[in-house]
Amino acid sequence: MHNRLEPNLWQTRPTLAIQKVTPPAQEKLNLLKERLQDIKGTDSHSLDVVDLCLVPDVGLPANFKTPKFEKYKGSICPRVHLAMYCRKMVAYIHNDKILVHCFQDNLTGVTLSWGRIRTWRDLAEAFLRQYKYNEDMTPYRSRLQNLSKRE
Repeated sequence: MHNRLEPNLWQTRPTLAIQKVTPPAQEKLNLLKERLQDIKGTDSHSLDVVDLCLVPDVGLPANFKTPKFEKYKGSICPRVHLAMYCRKMVAYIHNDKILVHCFQDNLTGVTLSWGRIRTWRDLAEAFLRQYKYNEDMTPYRSRLQNLSKRE
């Protein structure tokens, strides 16, 4: 026994509205994909050259020469190191890709495995997180002077 509504239900098909992904949504999707890769571990990362580059689409000026930088060894405050780097790169402070591309010459070991860094702020924050203990341990000049006065 069929009622009148049943044929209509059989004939009805769900419709999907496919929408174009907006740039902010695509950026969020890419970020989620990267985080998922990080959770899976390093064995699942691609060996494609684009995936291995910190900034794959950097455009360097034709006459660009990378300034000489001292690698960060943990002996100074990480904020001081960032400030010294920015002073050498002052001509490019409005170009995040060049700032990030050149800063990787300062990195060693675990810092090279931070994953894709999109902006200078991302890089600076990751650097400060990595070396936070150095910032806390670095004595300030006034603190050192006070110690020497007490003796």
